[in-house]
Formats: sequence, C-alpha cells, structure tokens
Amino acid sequence: METGETGKYLKYAIGEIVLVVIGILIALSINNWTENRKKLKQEKKVLTELLSSLEGNYKSMTSDSLNRSIWNKSSNIVISFFEKDLEYSETLNIHFQHARKPGTNLSLSFAGYEGLKNVGYDIITSDNLRKNIVELFELTHKRLLEEMEYFESFQPDRQAHIDRLFSYDDDKFNLNKPFDVPLVPNNIDTLKEDSIYLPLIKSVKVQRNIISVLLYKNLKENERVINMLKEELNKT
Repeated sequence: METGETGKYLKYAIGEIVLVVIGILIALSINNWTENRKKLKQEKKVLTELLSSLEGNYKSMTSDSLNRSIWNKSSNIVISFFEKDLEYSETLNIHFQHARKPGTNLSLSFAGYEGLKNVGYDIITSDNLRKNIVELFELTHKRLLEEMEYFESFQPDRQAHIDRLFSYDDDKFNLNKPFDVPLVPNNIDTLKEDSIYLPLIKSVKVQRNIISVLLYKNLKENERVINMLKEELNKT
C-alpha cells in the first residue's frame, strides 16, 4: 500500500481466483461427463440384458403356441372319438396324451428385469420405454403366469383320474420328447362309459384356449418392447 501497488496485487488476486474457478468448473464438467458415460454404459448393459430375456421369452412363447395348436388338434380328435362313438385304434394313444395337457408349464425369464430393479428404474432415460418394460413384466407377464398357476391347481386331481383309466406305453419313451409317452386305455369300454373323462378333456381345452388368448397378447407386447429396446440401443 505504501508503494501504491495495491491495484496490481488486487488484479493478480482476482486473476488467481478466476483461474481457480475455471479449474473447478472444468473438473466438474469432466466429472459430470465421466459420470454420464458410466450411466450410459450401465444403461446399455441393463437394456442388453432385458433384450436377451425378452428374446428368450419370445422363443419360449412361440414354441408353446405351436404345442398348443398340436394339443388342440388332439383334443378335437379325442372328443370326436367319444361323441361319434368311433372305433378305437392305437393311433389314438398319442392324442390321449396330448389332450390331457393344459399347457401350464411355460417358464419366462425375469433375469433382465430383476437386474433393472437392482440397479434402479431411473437408469433408463426414456420414460416411455421404462413404462412399457414395467407394464410388460409386472402386468402382462404376471397375469399370464398367474392364470397358468390357477389352472395348474386342478392338475393333481385331473392326473389322478387319468392314471386310473390309462397306462403309459413305456416302450415308446423318447428322450427327445419325454412328455409325449402315449397313453394306453386300461379298458376301452370302461373309458367310454366314464362320466368324468370327456368333460375333463373339454375343460382342459377351454383352459388351454383361455391361456392362448393371454399368450397371444404377451407375444405381441413382448415383440413391441423388443423393438423399442433395439431402437434405444441403436442410439447409445
């Protein structure tokens, strides 16, 4: 102050402060950029895992739909056999097996969705995509599985009745199709006179068709979300 150099030192101090502030802002900017890159990388990983789960589910549901078509044809053949009082032949045995299947053993993967929940829903930047993913897993898929579980609750009594009327043709066991062992009637006259079997087969067909309606909706929604995921991944 005595030499009159206060202004020079003040300017120097202000310059130092400005440089420090600029340095802090640059550091914050780099840190934000790094954090955003980490978040985008994590989001891509989550979306990729979701896509893998949904593509696997789509294949499972498509295969299940094809099986359902086969089982429905067998149900129609068995129903015609009873209602038209047709002559029995061994070719009916595989249809007896297919006709009893309600199709309640579908397994869907929730692995990708569980990964999303662990990371946090906010990792997905698109509000619309996030909403559709949650609705698919929490509503559409769960309703299908709950309906299957409900119909599966009838299975023990139904299977017990079938076991009283049929035997398994073990000689025709196929490792590639372990659940397609033909059912051989223990006594064809007893089977035809049974008052429970035909209504049981018709009931199974109705249950199967109810599930088919829900399955079709799941397939369409699953496919739509798959396309949304692919579009989002192409952006990152």
